[in-house]
Amino acid sequence: MKAAEKLIQIARAEIGYLEKTSNKDLDSKTANAGSANYTKYARDLYPSLQGQAWCDMFVDWCFVKAFGEKKARGLLGGFSAYTPTSAQYYKDKKQWYTYPKAGDQIFFKNSVRICHTGIVIRVAGDRVYTIEGNTSGASGVVANG
Repeated sequence: MKAAEKLIQIARAEIGYLEKTSNKDLDSKTANAGSANYTKYARDLYPSLQGQAWCDMFVDWCFVKAFGEKKARGLLGGFSAYTPTSAQYYKDKKQWYTYPKAGDQIFFKNSVRICHTGIVIRVAGDRVYTIEGNTSGASGVVANG
């Protein structure tokens, strides 16, 4: 299995995961669902950031599950739960690309800054399909993570 396929398989397995109201039932996809940003992704990688927006934590978690911590850190340039910092890692490594491909981390920005991230699963023409850890069910770029 190619590296991108392995990463995408792990991300797909997380589809349907809902953030929690508290630290209870973090491994369940749907139990204790709420809007307090408690997740297994924070528990496993960023315990001190439990309760914060978790899109970037989700991406890092998927990379760690797919490749192990050391290789994931190298591929990502480092770990950060803050999307502008994660994006800067790619820029620092001169690996900032305009045209994404399956298995890439993608960043989204609003009128102020990079504010969201996900994993590219497919590109078709001018459309990019992603899997994202998100704090809302709304479509589009959501400011809360």
